[in-house]
Amino acid sequence: MQRKIITVPRSLFRVLDVNWDIDWRGQSAGASTDGVTRTTYNAFPRWVGSPSIVLGREWVSQWRAIRGAAQGMVNLYRLPMVDPVCGVFGSVSDQVQYQGLPFSTDQRFSTGYGFEYAPFIYAKAASRGDTVLRLVIASDGDVPRVGQFISHDDYPYMVTSITPDVSGGIEVGIQMPLRQKIPVGAEIQLAAYGVFEAAEEGMGNPAYGLDLVSRPRLSFREWLR
Repeated sequence: MQRKIITVPRSLFRVLDVNWDIDWRGQSAGASTDGVTRTTYNAFPRWVGSPSIVLGREWVSQWRAIRGAAQGMVNLYRLPMVDPVCGVFGSVSDQVQYQGLPFSTDQRFSTGYGFEYAPFIYAKAASRGDTVLRLVIASDGDVPRVGQFISHDDYPYMVTSITPDVSGGIEVGIQMPLRQKIPVGAEIQLAAYGVFEAAEEGMGNPAYGLDLVSRPRLSFREWLR
């Protein structure tokens, strides 16, 4: 079955809490006779998350439409892994973050929205399974921070360390290990995206009350391509 991928715009994903995490898929083997508990890891790790979002009346119908297009657990969501703590939007205005970048004339599209703000950094070659990325730093560009979520080709990673290298760039430790080969000059997205499936049927129903504001709790697990 061909599953459609539906992109959720960052402007809609206004989070009330953030809890993205790596599920290492460990399974307890129980305690042995010497009293030591053992855990086995025999499945691919994946990202999971159950963030809450807040939807004003103008956003409820849009989320309802996205959720309907997903058809429950049939199709997939391409999600921005919004992270206010280590994200790259700390110095960016709400107008740019949620409405997008305007044209050079400071005008936006007729919908009121502009181009998505999508900062990135270039990578040197890396192989599948690597836990270190070598990145090229521009003099006036953004740089990742320890603990930040980054992505390549919609595969998310967490930055675990940053070390300057002799070429003037940086070596970035990541988890989980690279899921695919990265060519020279590949773009590493500093505002991470991932592809997820609903973890349960009926997830994210945007119910609301008299204030016309919905605060659905979502539940996602990464789609293992």
